[in-house]
Amino acid sequence: MTAQPLPARAGGMFSAHEQGCPNDCNPKGDNRMATILVVEDNPDLLTILRDLLSMEHRVETARRGEEAVERAREVEPDVVIMDLQLPSMSGIEAGLWIKQELGDIPILALTAMAQSGDADMVLRSGCCDAYMAKPASLADIRRKVQELLNGHGTE
Repeated sequence: MTAQPLPARAGGMFSAHEQGCPNDCNPKGDNRMATILVVEDNPDLLTILRDLLSMEHRVETARRGEEAVERAREVEPDVVIMDLQLPSMSGIEAGLWIKQELGDIPILALTAMAQSGDADMVLRSGCCDAYMAKPASLADIRRKVQELLNGHGTE
């Protein structure tokens, strides 16, 4: 199956595939599914990501930066997927708060900020460990989440 692109602003739905949790989907080594916090203000894209990831992981969601910080405190996710252009508190600010308060939770920036130099600026800010520009394929998102869960894939 070829990877389908994820639009910068979701306009359509994509079907996810490959059910089941691989043995290494939980970095803590117990039998529970890893918890992924998805932070996205676009409701269609949030639904796509939640549906894709919930086949393999426990998924929590937030639509604003402040909500992301609060949800991260409550659920202590194994990985955060963070849009950076959020209303009120930006994803950069929210990522920095999460890192400061909860320590070394890997954060993947999934963002439409894709101009020259954006990736370097975002990674240098310390708000995230990995960066993906929208549009990104669903397969690439799943692969990057798995790399972060396994302790790899930081850039």
